[in-house]
Amino acid sequence: MRITDQQIYALANANIQSARQEQATAQSQVSSGKAVVYPWDDAGNAGLVAVQANQIERENALASVTGRASDELTAADGAMDQVTTTLTRAHELAVQLSNDTYNASDRANGAVEVQQLFAAVVSQLNVKVGDRYVFGGMKDGAPPFTAAGAYVGDANVRQVEIAPGLMQDASIRADQAFKGSGGGIDVLTELTNLQTALSTNNAAGIRAAVQTLGDGITQVSNFRSRAGGMQNVFDVAQASAQQFGNSATDAKSKLEDADVFSASTRLAAAQTGLQATLSAAAQSFKLSLLDKL
Repeated sequence: MRITDQQIYALANANIQSARQEQATAQSQVSSGKAVVYPWDDAGNAGLVAVQANQIERENALASVTGRASDELTAADGAMDQVTTTLTRAHELAVQLSNDTYNASDRANGAVEVQQLFAAVVSQLNVKVGDRYVFGGMKDGAPPFTAAGAYVGDANVRQVEIAPGLMQDASIRADQAFKGSGGGIDVLTELTNLQTALSTNNAAGIRAAVQTLGDGITQVSNFRSRAGGMQNVFDVAQASAQQFGNSATDAKSKLEDADVFSASTRLAAAQTGLQATLSAAAQSFKLSLLDKL
């Protein structure tokens, strides 16, 4: 069966296009350093690359939210440390000024200092990280404590995902830690009571504050320990997410990165193949023309 000129041209053109595609693919691998750029480069590995890419995105998100939670708990811990120090000073004043050797003038001066301590505690409890007040529960867009010491946050506890489907508490209930909700000590009210007792020279009231402020300090310390435990969980979760993310990045790189030597060899072979294909096509066209003469 005689092969027509049209068939010769079509076959030569198909071979040239195939050779050019091979050269383009090899050139892309050399220039980009990637063996898998498009799904058709390697369908199997392309699917695995997509899986690893999703895993990287997931782990990066977990690392981000757990890191933010850890930062907020660090701020909460620092604030509770300051509150404890402030309450300890008020407790020292109560112990000192409960002694009958102190007169009304001494106690009035102490009342002024307690008033300042009260304002300091309110400021410390209105700590924020970024745009979030850490002691406000879910109502974290505004200061949770008023200047008078009232709590205007809520009783909710924020939660953060630390692993797929696993949630962890990320805040403490300020209404319990500082306002005594559920039967504890309202430390702000106790500071006010101490100030009133000092300003009115009420020795019995001052002595009562010694016990209640001591209990309040213990209460805040207990919640601080609880927050510290949460922070440890988030630190571990963040480190784990970063480690898994790095592993997924390595796996993705192994799947899609081109071997520089193999890619260079493939490019050289593709260029040689293209030149050979062009020469063969030219020779075919030449012979075809001679047949016409």
